[in-house]
Amino acid sequence: MRFASFKNNEIIKVSLFLYNLAIALYSLAIKIAALFQQKAALFIAGRKDIFKQLNLALKDEKRPIIWIHCSSLGEFEQGRSLIEMIRLNHPTHAIFLSFFSPSGYEFRKNYSGADYIFYLPIDTAKNAKQWIQIIQPSLAIFVKYEFWYHHLNQLKKNNIPTLLISAHFQPDQIFFKWYGQLFRKLLHNFQHIFVQDQSSVALLQSIQINSVSVAGDTRFDRAFAIAQQPKTYENIEIFKGNKKLLIVGSAWKEDIELNLKLMPLIQNEYKILLVPHEIAEENIQEILKLDPNSICLWESKHSEVQQKPIALVNSMGHLAFLYRYADIVWIGGGLGKNGIHNTIEPAVYGKAIFFGPNYKRFREAEELISNHAAASLSTSQQFYQAFCNSDQIYEMGMQAQSYVHQHLGATQKIYDYLVANALFNT
Repeated sequence: MRFASFKNNEIIKVSLFLYNLAIALYSLAIKIAALFQQKAALFIAGRKDIFKQLNLALKDEKRPIIWIHCSSLGEFEQGRSLIEMIRLNHPTHAIFLSFFSPSGYEFRKNYSGADYIFYLPIDTAKNAKQWIQIIQPSLAIFVKYEFWYHHLNQLKKNNIPTLLISAHFQPDQIFFKWYGQLFRKLLHNFQHIFVQDQSSVALLQSIQINSVSVAGDTRFDRAFAIAQQPKTYENIEIFKGNKKLLIVGSAWKEDIELNLKLMPLIQNEYKILLVPHEIAEENIQEILKLDPNSICLWESKHSEVQQKPIALVNSMGHLAFLYRYADIVWIGGGLGKNGIHNTIEPAVYGKAIFFGPNYKRFREAEELISNHAAASLSTSQQFYQAFCNSDQIYEMGMQAQSYVHQHLGATQKIYDYLVANALFNT
């Protein structure tokens, strides 16, 4: 037993050394990349003089601070319903929102639901200590997948209640490997972990993490809230006209190519709205070149969008609202290595959902398929055959909406825990 403990301690020491080395190498690599890539440049620029900015921003703050951390835009949308519930019910607290990725920070840096919005500094022991000393949060909430060793360690050292929400664990993650002692230790820094499903509970309990419960996925609550907002797009209504609309959401190159092959088969009845995953100008121009006679930008003149069979969205933040206009939805990512994107956003509107074969790591996609609300396809011909079965399309949409309604309420469960454990009184 003593030998096993010694061995575990040695593995943790080696793992921490390797972790710190990886952080240092990553920091160096991102600085080099910043010379050539805009996203990396934003990553570096956003963290310049960050502690000076923090001190300045918080020097007169007297309210208890609730720190909520999201990796990127997707995690922010996942945590947004909880942020807004806290904001509504506890106006005497300050909301401090942090991001790791520029795709989250740059898009939501002016979000009115938070009092302070910053990049998270690189996870070194020195940075983490200074960060916590300045912010002095009364409560910290991490959304889904953010496990920064030094920041979490500092929270534990300072006895700051820390929660992880909407998490989903899988057997192939490092926590469940023989060499994962450091990361298993890290999970003990959370006062409580809210997971999406019972299988995650079982995995965590297998490594003696017992402060865990199933709340569900807060993305359902966020999608439902969006669906209640009557947001209209005049150009989309003009583009669609009296035809049906296929929306290709969060599309990668493979998704766009498949749907361009489909267009000649459905153009008498459908139009296609392409919403690419990457909206950098060079990517938009590459998509337009694929079929310049058929594709136009979605904000083109009314006369042009009326005539073109395909419109291309070239700005962020619209997709979740645009799905209400769809008759059928293709979700991108499943034809490549990345895996599919958010299927909940179209499901809440009762839309039939299709995607490529790389969906196995996505619980809601598997459940939508098992509920006959979605289907995985690999070719444009298979997709066309699905179009021909209007009864099936209708039934899939009904099942999709029902599935979402069955999974609402995660936000309330998490909030109830915060209240019951007096975490707003710390």
